[in-house]
Amino acid sequence: MSAASGGGGGKAVVAQNFPASWVAAAALEVLPQKVQSLLQRLGPLEGPPVVSQGPNGLQALACFQNASDARAAVQTLHGFDMRSAAEKQAANNEAPKENECFSLRIADESGVAGSKTARKRKLKANGIFLWPLPQNWAEKDVELLASPYGTVLRTKVEGMANGQKGVLIDFLKPSAASAAQAALNGLSLMGATIRCVMQEEPQAAQPLMMYFSYLDELVKSPIAQEVEPKLDDKEIFVTHLPPKAGTEDGVRFLLGSFGDIEEVFLLRDAQQRPSGKAFVLFKSHSEARKALEAIRGSSADGASKAFWSESERALRGPPLSASCVHLVWEPPPHVFFAIEGTRGAYGLNVLRHLQGQNGSKMQEIRKAAAAGSLQLEILDDTSNNGHVLFVASCGEAAQAEECWRLLSAALACVHETHAAEVRGSLVLRGFPASWSEKGLKFVFAPFGGLTSVTIEEEEENAQPICVSGEVAPSGRLAYVKLRNSQAMDKAVANLHQTKVGDGDLVEECIVACHRWHSKSWIDGSFQVSIFIDQLALSRRPLEAGPGPEDRELYVRNLPLHDMSRQQLQEYFEGFGEVDDLHLNADAFSMEQVNEGYIRFKDHRDAVRCIEALTPTDPDEADPTDLAGSWSESERVLQRKTNCYRFNVVAELVGADGSGLERIKAEARLKGLWILGESLQLKDKTAPKACGRQLHFVGRCTEEVNVRFFRDLLERELEVIHRKIASRLEKRKQKEVCEKEGQSAVNGQERMAGAWSQPPSFWGNPSPNTNNYDGYQAASAGAAWSRPPDAERSAEMERKGQTRRHKRKDKSEKDRGHSEGKEKHSHSRRRRRRKEEASNSASNH
Repeated sequence: MSAASGGGGGKAVVAQNFPASWVAAAALEVLPQKVQSLLQRLGPLEGPPVVSQGPNGLQALACFQNASDARAAVQTLHGFDMRSAAEKQAANNEAPKENECFSLRIADESGVAGSKTARKRKLKANGIFLWPLPQNWAEKDVELLASPYGTVLRTKVEGMANGQKGVLIDFLKPSAASAAQAALNGLSLMGATIRCVMQEEPQAAQPLMMYFSYLDELVKSPIAQEVEPKLDDKEIFVTHLPPKAGTEDGVRFLLGSFGDIEEVFLLRDAQQRPSGKAFVLFKSHSEARKALEAIRGSSADGASKAFWSESERALRGPPLSASCVHLVWEPPPHVFFAIEGTRGAYGLNVLRHLQGQNGSKMQEIRKAAAAGSLQLEILDDTSNNGHVLFVASCGEAAQAEECWRLLSAALACVHETHAAEVRGSLVLRGFPASWSEKGLKFVFAPFGGLTSVTIEEEEENAQPICVSGEVAPSGRLAYVKLRNSQAMDKAVANLHQTKVGDGDLVEECIVACHRWHSKSWIDGSFQVSIFIDQLALSRRPLEAGPGPEDRELYVRNLPLHDMSRQQLQEYFEGFGEVDDLHLNADAFSMEQVNEGYIRFKDHRDAVRCIEALTPTDPDEADPTDLAGSWSESERVLQRKTNCYRFNVVAELVGADGSGLERIKAEARLKGLWILGESLQLKDKTAPKACGRQLHFVGRCTEEVNVRFFRDLLERELEVIHRKIASRLEKRKQKEVCEKEGQSAVNGQERMAGAWSQPPSFWGNPSPNTNNYDGYQAASAGAAWSRPPDAERSAEMERKGQTRRHKRKDKSEKDRGHSEGKEKHSHSRRRRRRKEEASNSASNH
C-alpha cells in the first residue's frame, strides 16, 4: 500500500516541525530523503515519505511496514529537541518551544494527524440501514421484509463491530425509503427490536471557484492614510474611476496633467471588465503626491479616491526574484513569500506578519473561513513595483469574503503596531541574535528604561542602510521606546557607532542607533527642514526698519500647552485680520513646537502686534514670555524690494548654484533645497514644502549632520547680514553727504539770489531825478548785477587760463626744440658712420 493512499491501520505517521536547516530553500528538495533516513532507524518503511503543505506548515506522511514500529517511532522521536547548538545558545539554553520540537504522530484515515477536514456526509434520500438482523437471515429475507414499501434496488448485509449484522437497503424512490424507515424502526423481529435509520453518504464536493483580492483593496484602517510615505514612493492606488478612464490611455489622459506617468495597471473583475480601480506609477514622488492631493481635494461621495500604494509599501526590500521561496509539491499550491519589507513606510515586514511563520497565519485564516485554499501571489515579480494579490479557492462567495475580512483585520493589526511601537521610537541595528528583549532593556537602562520593544527581521546578509563604521549586519532590528522621551538625544549620542554590552550578560557589539524618521527615503536618509527664522540671526541688520509691505511676524514661546490652534488665531485676530498662521514642527519628531509665523492682512495690524509683544524694559523681560520679531522669511522672499535692498536668495544660491552645492558638500548632505511660496523649482525630485515661509530642506544620512547643516546656514547668513549692514552704512553715509552737499548748494544759491539785485534802497530813480542821478543809479545797478566775490572769481579764472596757455606754449616750444636737437644729433651720427665705412674700404 502506498503511503499516499492514507491507509495503513495505524502504520502511517505524520512528521512536522523540522529543523531550520532542513527546510531552507536549498535543502527542500532532499527533505523526503532526510525524513526517510531518520524514520528507517526505527523500522522499515513501505515507501519514501510524501512532503506536503499542511495546516501548520510543512509535513511529511510516511508508512511503516509494521504498526508496532510506527508506535515505537512516535514514542522515541516525538518532542525531540532538534535545535542546533548555536540555536540553543542563542536561547540561553532555555527549554524549547512546542514548535521547536520534532513532531511525530499516528495519522488518521485522512492522512493528517488530528485532521478535522474530512469530507462532510449527508443523508441518502433513498437508502436505509437496518440492524440487528437474525443470524440466519440472508438478503432474500431482507428483500421480502422491505418490498412492501416499494421497489428495492439493492441490499447488502454487513458485519458490525459488536458482532451483529446489519443491512443496507436502497429503494427506487426516496418516498419508499422514508416509509420503510418509519415503519421498520422499533419493529420486534424474532425477539429483537429492529433499529432503522437513513443511510449516510459522503457529500459531493462542491465545485471550487477562484476568488482574488489585491492587498490595497483590504485596507480599512484609517491609520494607513496617516502614515507618511517614503519620499521615493511613486505609486498611488485610485478607486471609483469614471467610465471614460476604463483604459490605460483613459487613465493617462485623466491624471497626466499632474506629471509623467510611467505605468498604469488596471484592476479587472472575474469577467475581465475594468473594476474602476488602478495602480498609477509616476516618474517622481512629488508628481504622485500632487495627483493624490488633487484627487483627495476634489473627492465627494462616488468620486475618485486615491491612496498611497499599499503594495509598494509592503514590497520595499530586495528584488523579488531573490527573495521568494516556493513550498509547492501538491495542488492546490501553497506559496510562502519571504519578502523582506522593513524598508517601507511602516518599518515592518507586512507580508511576513500577514503570512505568519512558514505561512501558518494564512492557513489559520483559510481554516476559519472553510476555504479550500488561500495563497499569496506577487504580480510583475521582475521589478520592485509588483502588486500583492491574494487568491482563495472556495465553494461559496461568502467563504472568500470571510477570508478578505480576516486578512483585512490582520493588516489593521500591522498598522496599529506601527502607530504604537514604531512611530516615534529609536531604531537599533547591528546587535547579534543572542540579544533578547532582556538584553535590549539592559542596554537602555542608563537612559531611563523602555516602555516597549519590537524586534523585526531584516534582509539576511544585507548591510545596514545609511550606516557607516563597523556595524555588522545581523538581519535584525529593534524598535524601542524610552520611558523618558527627553533622553532620546542622549541615547543616540551615546549608542550610535559605539560598542555596547558587558560580555557576560549581553554580548558585546557595535550598534547603530537613530530615531525613526517619518519623512525619509528608502535608503534610510531622512529629511530635515529648518526655517530661516529658527536660525541664530546674530548679525541681522536691526537698523533696517520694516517696509510698508511687511505683514508677517515670527513669534516664539507660543502657549501650545494651554491654547489650541484656533484659540491662538483668535488671540492674534485681536490685532487685525489674520491671513495665515503657521506652527513649526520639530525636525525629528514632526511634533509642533512653540514657534511659528503670523501673517496679517495689513501692515498696520502687524505693527500693533509687534508693539504689544515688545517689552518696554528688555532687561526685565521674562525669557518665557510671548515674543515676536519681523519675519526674516518675508524679507528674503521679497528679493531686492525688501528693506535691505538686497537679494538674499540669489546670494545664497549663487549665480550657477555653486553656493548651495558648497553648503551641501560641507554639511555632507545627499540633497539640499530652498523652498518658499514664491520660489519656483525645476527639480521634480524636490520634497514638498513644509510651509509658505522660506526654509531649507536637507537630505541627511546621519543625525550628526543636522548640527553641521544648521551651523553652516547660520555662518552663511552671518556673512550676508554683515554685507547688508555694510551696504546700509554706506548708503546712509551717502545720503548724509548728499544732504550736506545739497545744503551747501542751497546756501550758495541763496547768497547769489541776495546779490542778483541791488539793495532795496537802490530802487528805481524817481521821475524827478536828473540825468546824473539816473546814470548813477543805472551804473550802480549794473555794478551789483553779480556779487563781488563772483566777479573776483571770474577775474581769477581768466588769469589762470592765461597762465595755462603760456605754460602750454612754452612746453610745446621746448618740445620742438628738443626734437630738433635730437634730429640734428642723428644726422651727425649717420655722417660719422659713412666716413668710417669709407676709410675702412680704402684701407683694404
